[in-house]
Amino acid sequence: MARERNSAVKFYTSGKLAKDLHGITDGLDGVLKAWDTATLRAVSGLRRRAVPAAVRAMRQNYNVNASTVRSRVRLDGGARRPKRADRSEFISLWASTRRLPLLEFGGRWGGMRTAGARATVVRGASKVYQGAFISTVQGLRAIRQRAFDPAKGRRHGRGPLQMLRGPSAFEMLSGLDHAPARASRDAVLEELTTFYRSELRRQWALQRGHRG
Repeated sequence: MARERNSAVKFYTSGKLAKDLHGITDGLDGVLKAWDTATLRAVSGLRRRAVPAAVRAMRQNYNVNASTVRSRVRLDGGARRPKRADRSEFISLWASTRRLPLLEFGGRWGGMRTAGARATVVRGASKVYQGAFISTVQGLRAIRQRAFDPAKGRRHGRGPLQMLRGPSAFEMLSGLDHAPARASRDAVLEELTTFYRSELRRQWALQRGHRG
């Protein structure tokens, strides 16, 4: 840093004085502000679209009601701060890891004479759960099975009941170890990427028009 008393000429390149004295940064500031505004507005639209996109994607692959999964997904945001100077902002979809009752996946039961209750977790893949039935316990209606007795090699005729569950919202959306879940994740990413690119271009054009 130069000593103030020996400074014969000062040429301000940034900051308020540079802007006031010769306005070099005026044009650049306008461009940056326009880009920032365009980005913020595009991200705002992206945030509104994220959860509905996730719900649509899950329902494309899993036989579950929109209201059931919508309450189990929410939007988060943040920034990734690696060791280098790069700082990446992002939005994140949080999804519950609590597995949904099997009844939520179109579960039904034809009565004692049937082999068991039926449900369709993945669309187009109906399955019979042997020995399962629908019952209401403590006010909660669900598909249940008798607990398995390893000594007899079969389920108890009476006794403890086990509620059957399907995948969680996280399992249906994260893409981990399951083809339908990967399809859900990829569909969300594709929809958000397409929207964000289009909306960012649109907002940038609008901001440039305002500047002109």
